[in-house]
Amino acid sequence: MANETTHKPGDGHEGAHAHAHGPGRYFVVWLLLLAFTVLTVITGHMNLGMWNLPLALTIATIKATLVVLFFMHMTEASGSNRIIFVVSLVFLIVMLLGVFGDLLTRNEMSLPNGVPSTEAPEYQVPGER
Repeated sequence: MANETTHKPGDGHEGAHAHAHGPGRYFVVWLLLLAFTVLTVITGHMNLGMWNLPLALTIATIKATLVVLFFMHMTEASGSNRIIFVVSLVFLIVMLLGVFGDLLTRNEMSLPNGVPSTEAPEYQVPGER
């Protein structure tokens, strides 16, 4: 009985027991990751026009967030780690908005008459060998 110690909640001695997780939590996250992977494959075979890239990036961001939150235990991280994670997500969103904002404000390229297209290099220009 000399080895028994009593610890009060919040005294820093919660140890591994306070953060013990059953396999059910990881199984649900794994199923979600599989579902988003299937969604990635399905939408990858579809032509959604200008929504292809934003949809793929959204699905990838959700999957990465699930991995970070549950498999890397960010849900149990201290305040400073959570702040760094949120700031990195905000930075990602700002960068993506900048890229898409730039792309959406550009004019469509047009080719003058008689200039060969560079979209399909396998086509021969008439009169050229």
